Amino acid sequence: MQAASELPSSGEDFQQTVAGIFSRAFATDPVMNWIIPAPALYRDFYALLVRDIFAPRGINHIDPQGRGAALWLPPQEKFEIPLSTDFIGLVARLALRRGPRPFLRIRQQGALFARHHPKPPHFHLVFVGCDPQHQGRGIGSSLIKEGTRVCDEAGMPAYLESSNPLNVPLYQRHGFEVQAESRLPGGGPPVWFMWREARG
Repeated sequence: MQAASELPSSGEDFQQTVAGIFSRAFATDPVMNWIIPAPALYRDFYALLVRDIFAPRGINHIDPQGRGAALWLPPQEKFEIPLSTDFIGLVARLALRRGPRPFLRIRQQGALFARHHPKPPHFHLVFVGCDPQHQGRGIGSSLIKEGTRVCDEAGMPAYLESSNPLNVPLYQRHGFEVQAESRLPGGGPPVWFMWREARG
């Protein structure tokens, strides 16, 4: 497998490739399904995130063959979705499909994540995913390694939230340690909050 490469983080092709990867990778993710129980909307959701957050201010890695991707935010950048007509349209479609419950859960998830988010400056691995048909081939590991290399070169720690227990050992192999585990309200799924110190 080729090493992950950092590509120009803009353009419609990049946006759609990454959105496709994540819509498939997170189709059965416990936390994503709890927050937004409408997988048919995931592709448009991730395309919006790439266009409005990660393309202009993120660090984005994609597998050379388009099988997986990782989206990071550098220190001092926050995960905030700008208000736009596309975002409003996506919210309206979610409301029509699922009613008001997802909006309560989005607020609950946001509050939980904010409570655990570390204050010291750090790189934030917000999303990493691999197309399900290519899982188990070291693609996710290569993407994480590429991101942690950037962190180490900058002498900065890294942080992530793991939404799937199967991924916790993978992150641990790359130096992340569980700082806390918490369950989303009302019987929601658990989340692992993980931190990695910079390595020389």
